[in-house]
Amino acid sequence: MANGAMRERGGVAIQYDLLLKGGEVIDPSSSLRARRDVAFCRGSVAAVAENLPPEEARETIDVSGKLVTPGLIDIHGHFFYRYQPRFGHPDDFCLPTGVTTAVDAGSAGWSVFAALRDHVMRHSTTRLLAFVHLSSTGLNRESTKHGELMDMGLAQVKSAVECINENPADVVGLKVRIDDSALAPQNAIPAMERAREVAEAARCRIMVHVSRSPIPLGKILSYLRAGDIVTHPFHGSAHGPLDDSGKIRPEVHEARQRGIIFDSGSAKVHLDLNVCRMALDQGLLPDSISTDGSRLDRSFSMPDVMSMFLQLGMPLEQVIDASTRKAAAVIGREDLGSLRIGAVGDAAVLDLEEGEFAYDDRAGNVLRCRRRFVPLLTIKDGRRWRKPVVLR
Repeated sequence: MANGAMRERGGVAIQYDLLLKGGEVIDPSSSLRARRDVAFCRGSVAAVAENLPPEEARETIDVSGKLVTPGLIDIHGHFFYRYQPRFGHPDDFCLPTGVTTAVDAGSAGWSVFAALRDHVMRHSTTRLLAFVHLSSTGLNRESTKHGELMDMGLAQVKSAVECINENPADVVGLKVRIDDSALAPQNAIPAMERAREVAEAARCRIMVHVSRSPIPLGKILSYLRAGDIVTHPFHGSAHGPLDDSGKIRPEVHEARQRGIIFDSGSAKVHLDLNVCRMALDQGLLPDSISTDGSRLDRSFSMPDVMSMFLQLGMPLEQVIDASTRKAAAVIGREDLGSLRIGAVGDAAVLDLEEGEFAYDDRAGNVLRCRRRFVPLLTIKDGRRWRKPVVLR
């Protein structure tokens, strides 16, 4: 092994810190779906093979009959809990559900980003990245008393560019919400113009919220370039992805051909299950699966959203791919979302439970599922994650 033996136990060299034994590995980055053992050493994936000797591992966990995937990646959540009371801590929402990497999607603008970085991101076990909001204050209505871009004076191009450029290890792009609760209709086009200006100057991707948009979806898409991200595409409000006859709009097809990414952003308020079903039936599958969540008591978890898309007809391997390898690629972190040897040692152990389960949306639609993903174990940087014990 590249890292070498660490010590001996009864004359046998200990090669691995942790060994997951007997699971069904699904790793889209390696085109692998098979029964394999997965071993970790010094924070990385050290071996993926059949019948690795348990005596060569410091700790062995039997995961027979379970799914083993790369650590899940949620590219759209909200975790600035010290700034916005509705948001929760990333370690409470992510790690218990198999998510090892999450992205805060614009909770902070440039004026408060340092607080998110220094007081949340630096202190979370979850690998936390961020989109910087176009509005300087981000999503805290306590400071603005109204939607974050009702006052376009908060959209400062130069300051947003500086914030993004000064934080390359933490920031994956710019977030803008084209939502009637976020801005006045007359501000929608100026917001997209400024977002484009920031993205060009900072050479970064844009994530744009399109649910409840006051302008047509095609107009928003015209400002996007390859690698930019549309989130909440499966909403039921006006200007959605489907025309009046229920067909996918031509401008949506054209956007996908141009390399624009479609992210599920599956919060109840921004998801219409009927729209989602019709879109998937016509081949509009999400490139990345995400939650738009922050707290387990009020949001769908990643396994919940994955279960929904599985029931809607998305093949199992594609569900895993959109939650691991493709999600990593969307945010430019191809070093994540993989169980290849040498990759970051993140993994999720999931059960695919049979039964009768139901998920609803804000419109009152109910999706009844026959299977659901249940998170059993999270491996972060090659170690089993355990919820910290809080002493009272």
